Amino acid sequence: MMHAGPIMRLVSRATRVFPVEPDRDAGGAIALGLAVLEKRGILVWFPEGSRSHDGKLQRFQSGVGLLLGKSDAAVVPTAILGAFEAWPRNRSYPQRGRVKVVFGTPLSRAELLAAGSGNADAERIAAALQGAVAALLAKHRHGG
Repeated sequence: MMHAGPIMRLVSRATRVFPVEPDRDAGGAIALGLAVLEKRGILVWFPEGSRSHDGKLQRFQSGVGLLLGKSDAAVVPTAILGAFEAWPRNRSYPQRGRVKVVFGTPLSRAELLAAGSGNADAERIAAALQGAVAALLAKHRHGG
């Protein structure tokens, strides 16, 4: 989990948001995610691991594949358009801009495994989910 000051810890607890640093305690983050899903909770996971340097979709990390490979929960591919323009990585604060969130069709672990490529299940799941998000981005960037 991300180490933060007392104010950020309070905000995280109050909103039930737990930021995770990609290079720290990935196993703990996956365990926490599984616990949320096992209780039929809603989990938002950013599978790229960090914010984009150029606004383009990055390769999804295998952690999302590990998580979904151990859960029977459906995943809803989600695209966020305009976030990079409103808050690029090199700026300290966001600026005014239009951000649009688009939700795709829920997918099961079996659907992701069948659609993805890679040697391991986690790789196939992550690749298929990335493909679903890329399709949403392409459709909605061009007026879909």
